[in-house]
Amino acid sequence: MIIVPAALTVAGFVILAIAFFAAKESNKHGTGNAAFFIKAGVGCAIFSVTAAAIILFAMPQYYVWQQNKAGEAELARAEQNRQIAIQEARAKEESAKSLANAEVIRAEGVAKANKIIGDSLQNNEAYIHYLWVEALKESHNEVIYIPTEAGIPITESARFKKQP
Repeated sequence: MIIVPAALTVAGFVILAIAFFAAKESNKHGTGNAAFFIKAGVGCAIFSVTAAAIILFAMPQYYVWQQNKAGEAELARAEQNRQIAIQEARAKEESAKSLANAEVIRAEGVAKANKIIGDSLQNNEAYIHYLWVEALKESHNEVIYIPTEAGIPITESARFKKQP
């Protein structure tokens, strides 16, 4: 941070030294440009020292301003990220509500279908027997136990007995 102002100050004094040297040489040769070289050297030196002082004062101010802007940018980024998270949470909430409503509607449909089927089967023993016979037709090579009047199936345990 201090390198640029120091270089400007050194450059100003070098230019001033060169101007004095040029003025001295000008006086030796009698050209009369000594005053010009001295004024130019002093002007360059003053400009360099002034620029160095301004830079020394301005650099800390600039760094404070830069840090302030970086903090504001980070704060804005954090606020934006928070807004994004809130919007994502709201979208998930709406999605969950929609899925729950869809599940309720599906369950209501199943309940209505079950009610219709249950109502159609009440006092309709002929249809139940028909379904039972159809199920028997589809069963191939399976042992089916048919309940008797007491509701107890007749077992065929004797069928599996080894015959001599």
